[in-house]
Amino acid sequence: LGGPPPGIDVGPRGFVVATEIYDVPMSASRAASMLERQVTEERQKRGRAMAAERKKNLLAEKKAWEDMMRNPGMREDKEAAERRERMMERLRDEIDEDTKKRQERAKEILGKMPDIEEVTPQSALEQAVKEARSEVKRLRKLRASGKGLGEVSDEADLTYAFDDDDMNTSTADDDDELEARPKSGADKAREAADRAASGGRPRLPGDADVTRGEIDIEVKSTSKASSGPLTVEVSSNYNTEQSDPPMRKHCFQYTIRITNDSKTDTVQLLSRRFEIQTVGSSMKDVVQGEGVTGRQPILKPGEVFEYTSTAPLSVRPIGTTEIAARMRGEYRYITLQDGQDTATTEQVGNGGDAGAELAMFHFVFPEEQRVKPFKPSDDEDEEDDDDDEPPATPAPKSSASSAKTATPPPAPKSSASPASTLPGDSDMTSGDIAIAISDSSNTLTDGVRVQVTSTYRPERSDMGMQKHCFAYNIRITNESPSQAIQLVSRRFEIQTIGSTNKDVVQGPGVTGRQPILKPGESFEYTSTAPLSVRPMMEKTPVVARMAGEDNFVLLGE
Repeated sequence: LGGPPPGIDVGPRGFVVATEIYDVPMSASRAASMLERQVTEERQKRGRAMAAERKKNLLAEKKAWEDMMRNPGMREDKEAAERRERMMERLRDEIDEDTKKRQERAKEILGKMPDIEEVTPQSALEQAVKEARSEVKRLRKLRASGKGLGEVSDEADLTYAFDDDDMNTSTADDDDELEARPKSGADKAREAADRAASGGRPRLPGDADVTRGEIDIEVKSTSKASSGPLTVEVSSNYNTEQSDPPMRKHCFQYTIRITNDSKTDTVQLLSRRFEIQTVGSSMKDVVQGEGVTGRQPILKPGEVFEYTSTAPLSVRPIGTTEIAARMRGEYRYITLQDGQDTATTEQVGNGGDAGAELAMFHFVFPEEQRVKPFKPSDDEDEEDDDDDEPPATPAPKSSASSAKTATPPPAPKSSASPASTLPGDSDMTSGDIAIAISDSSNTLTDGVRVQVTSTYRPERSDMGMQKHCFAYNIRITNESPSQAIQLVSRRFEIQTIGSTNKDVVQGPGVTGRQPILKPGESFEYTSTAPLSVRPMMEKTPVVARMAGEDNFVLLGE
């Protein structure tokens, strides 16, 4: 036939359809079929995208939940950082707005824009810090003159100081100026930023016995108190699943039961206020807000409201007490009148008619988390009796005591100041470890035993960045049958694998304290060692080596 007509390409099929030669319109059924196929493909595409997004969200939720379980305080720290960033942004915006208003006002007066120095965000922040320092000085002058309200704590961590004469000198003109000084928008923004940075929680001076860790009242994990028509009961327990003891994260649950004992009155809970102090801390955290678990429940005569909440604490157990924290509080409420369904806006604003006490109770560590005192066995007592050693001379009744160390004595002291680095061990430098490898140790020196265990913290490590974090737990026990001691200082030497030097860490006390150990008592704490090191896995699993000593004194009678 001479082949296909001009312009027609048969291709590998060997044929062409009539619609490619003649201008034949597509049938309605074929067009509908093609449209339906396109719609189906589009739906399948959207379905796959939605499934992928759902899977991604589920993985993100799972990771967030695991992070919260592993580190209960991480989410709060992240939220606090975000609040600080938002407040700093508001502070910058407030400064910019004040600058614009001053420029517009100057233009109205002068008829033109004045030549003023451009205010950058950095210089504005520096000015804000300068004004904040002036504000602290003003408040301290007020308090020194007897007019202060305790707005600035004596324990505030300030990087500057004032002369005593300057602080205590305040003229009448200064007082009038301070009292009449209005707050600018920047002052208000800085106050909001300070409240956001601290989580918005005020603090109060803590109880002395909780600060010392020597509780002078009966320790109870429950309490019950009746105030007017309401009885408030609370019970608490340790939440093992949400705690991470090596990282000092301890989570407690507490259940509160509020009962309306009145036979005639209906009450409504409006707000709550709690005071919590962890052991060893000198301050109480104050938690307050409207409602209870986001509600303002109404209790008719005989009715009960009960809820359970959690308290994630960052605290270290100490040997002198089994408590982790002390808590007390109050619930504000009103008595509803006949025919009144709920509290009015004015009643809510006034904070209620009366308060129901949440009596003091304690969060108590479980037995396995406490620092247990050492008690020598009968066999050990008999061995001590068989020793042919001369009796020890009792320490004199004075403040002076002879010093000893809990490990072999250190090298003789020189006139030079102690070095921050020392020559390292050759086997650690080469990676050919010459001694037995152990991630724990147990040493007894002069009646004081020091036990150490260490663990790797993968969640705080980044192998790609050669960042490795370890947690180590140290337990110091006074095994002397009659001599009390006090830990006064520490000195550690640590060398990473491949390094030619040892880093020396030393200072007074242990974790900021100088604990006293009576015969049989123990002191235990956990700390972390973040290391920047490249492991030599082809030679040894060791990443670092640590040794040291804890210095103590013998206490007199």
